[in-house]
Formats: sequence, structure tokens, C-alpha cells
Amino acid sequence: MDAFIQLHPDFRPVSGEAPVILIGAGTGIGPLAGFIRNNTGKHPMYLYWGGRDPASDFLYEPELSRYLADGRLTQLHAAFSRVKDGGYVQDRVIDDAEQLRQLMANGGQILVCGSRGMAKSTLQALDEVLAPIHLDTQTLKAQGRYREDVF
Repeated sequence: MDAFIQLHPDFRPVSGEAPVILIGAGTGIGPLAGFIRNNTGKHPMYLYWGGRDPASDFLYEPELSRYLADGRLTQLHAAFSRVKDGGYVQDRVIDDAEQLRQLMANGGQILVCGSRGMAKSTLQALDEVLAPIHLDTQTLKAQGRYREDVF
């Protein structure tokens, strides 16, 4: 199996006080956990993350609990696809539509990390969520407020 490393220096939150919405699934949580770890200024940071089963693959769970307790992470919204009444990360995005609209109206930024399939589904969910406030991911990309690192 061949593999390669591709640097993506622009995939990071923009400095400042604006809320940061981190969305990922599976191993896509790696960079997102790093952003939370480095949030020593305790700026508003929200994580939407999806996995299969919390018993076997809730990656970074102990660290995320500490980050919630110490204020580096404002909220954690996890989704698990292989459990009874489970769902996907894009389902959590739609569930929290009102909060996400408010965060984005206040200058928020979104970073998405994970598979292309998850990113595509999340982009569609975000466009649906943001339509009532006349925003979409294309506009956010042009403003530097929507960034992806997908594989």
C-alpha cells in the first residue's frame, strides 16, 4: 500500500475571538484535537465528531473530557453510527441548526476534517442549516471561514 504526506498549512483556525466549529469523523479528529489542545486562550470552540461505536472508537475521549472541564472546548456533540438510534456527524449539525446559525452570524468559522464522503454530507447539511441566514459554504470559503482537510 502506498501512502504520502501532504502538508496543508492553511488548515487551522484563524486567530481571534470568533467561535470555531470543528467537524470531523474517525481519525479526522486528530488535527481537531490539536486545535482544542492549543486553545489555551479558551476561545469558544465547538466539536462535532462522529465515530462508529463509543465503546471501541471514541478517540481522544479522556482528553476531550478534560478540555471541556478546563474550558478549552465549549461543547462536544458526538454521533455514533453503529449503535441503536445512532447517527452521523451531519445529523448533529442539523440538530443544532439554531446554535450554528447564531455562531456563524457572530463571525464563526468552520473546519472540517475526515473522509470526502463525510465532508460532502456535512457541506450539504451546513448549506441547509445556513440558508435561513442567507449564508452558504461557498460564501464562507471565499471569506476564509470554511476550511477542509479531507481524504
